[in-house]
Amino acid sequence: MVKGDVNKPKGKTSAYAFFVQTCREEQKIKQPDQSVNFAEFSKQCSERWRASTANDKRRFEDMAKNDKVRYERDMRVYVPPKGMAKSGRKKKDPNAPKRPP
Repeated sequence: MVKGDVNKPKGKTSAYAFFVQTCREEQKIKQPDQSVNFAEFSKQCSERWRASTANDKRRFEDMAKNDKVRYERDMRVYVPPKGMAKSGRKKKDPNAPKRPP
């Protein structure tokens, strides 16, 4: 069962997510047949991200800005299907008793 609309544009990706994607690709090139322990991998990626300079991060931040522009452009065109609009809390019946009798 699919939750939500399948035609809705994919969300915007952060600079860190782009960084992790490139780390994963590097990992696949170095060790293509070895499976990766995700906890270990994410820990190494986060350490590399913290250690990298603002100059190194700029490339990923630019990628994130471009993806944000893409997302905003796609959302302007996107029209949710009927019945899929934002649903907040149910409206309380004004005739309902305030508390049990």
